[in-house]
Order: sequence, then structure tokens, then C-alpha cells
Amino acid sequence: MAHYDPSIDVAFICTGNICRSPMAEVLLRARLEAVAPDVVVGSAGLLFDGRPAERNAVKAVARLGLDLSDHAAQTISVERLDGASLIIGMERRHVREVADLDWDLFARSFTLPELVEAARQVGPRDPEVPLGAWVARVAAARSVDDYVAHVTTQEIADPMGGSARAFRACAQEIDGLLAELVEHAWPAPDPRGPVVAPATSGGIHADRDRR
Repeated sequence: MAHYDPSIDVAFICTGNICRSPMAEVLLRARLEAVAPDVVVGSAGLLFDGRPAERNAVKAVARLGLDLSDHAAQTISVERLDGASLIIGMERRHVREVADLDWDLFARSFTLPELVEAARQVGPRDPEVPLGAWVARVAAARSVDDYVAHVTTQEIADPMGGSARAFRACAQEIDGLLAELVEHAWPAPDPRGPVVAPATSGGIHADRDRR
């Protein structure tokens, strides 16, 4: 609970909070640096507390000038997620686990590919519209029944146990989807430019000076 920040806006979820979700966290924070620096981005997982990010995850984002060396994993909880306007899992089971914590969280929870696909249908958020209201519109385009069946579509594969190349490919896949998400959720000129950001640490907490 020491890392809990009640002001978190976007939370990424994966299995261990040591690979995909911390990479997504720093990648989104970097992309928002120029267009929405006040958005607080965090991450959590299902399994670990206090474990550092996987070495290959650290290396994958370091190639983009980002820092995960201080990341410490933490597990999901209602307290950590309740204030988030948007919760993004890497797999459908991550969304189901979040919903099991509190059913009210389901309406704000998506897999990353699912979210981007739905955002294409809804279109860009008007800057005057709160993020939570735009997320509600995106959620209205799907059905709860979509999560009953066990399928592996609209997911980001886990690189855990894979090569450094697999981690780099995973980071690139995530970043490509985040580029499109930023176009829709935080529209601004040329959001697909190169990732440039100061070094940041992982975890669901964020430096208050960044707000």
C-alpha cells in the first residue's frame, strides 16, 4: 500500500507486473509527456509485490531512453484501481481478475488491443470531454458476454522466459498500440513521433512533481 497513489488516471495490469505492464507504463508516460503531462500512469499485477522488472524488460525500454531500473512490482487491489479512469490489461484474464475485485471496475477495463480497436469506432476524445466519459463511450461498444468465452484474441503475448528480442518485439507492439491510443484519447499533432522522455521509475505511484 506504500506505493498507492489515489490520483492515478491510467493503470496497466499484467500477470506479474514485471514485464508487460511496467513497459506499457513508462511507454505511455513518455508519449504523454508532450500532450498530457498531468496524466498519472501506473501499473500492477496479479502475482508479485516488490519484485524488480525483468532484466530484458529493463533493456527493451532502455533502448528507447526509458528507465525501469527502480520498478517494484505490486499486486492489484480495489484501493489501487478504484480512482483510475482507465484500466488496461494485457490479457483478457487480467480484465476478468480486475472485475472479480469489483464489478464496477469492468466498465473501465480493457485489453490494450481491444481498447484501441473500440477507440477506432468511437473516434477521438474531445478535449472538453473528461477521460472517464470517453472511456464510458468506448465501453458501450462491447458486451459483457465477450468475456465469457476463453479466447486469446486481442491480447499481448507474455515475453516472460523469452529472448531479449522477444521483449523488444513486445515493447514495440505495445508502443505501436499506445501511439494509436494517444491519437484517440489525447489527440494532438503528430503523436506518432519518436518516444522521448526523461528517465522514470515504474510502479503504480508517480512522481508528484510530474503533475
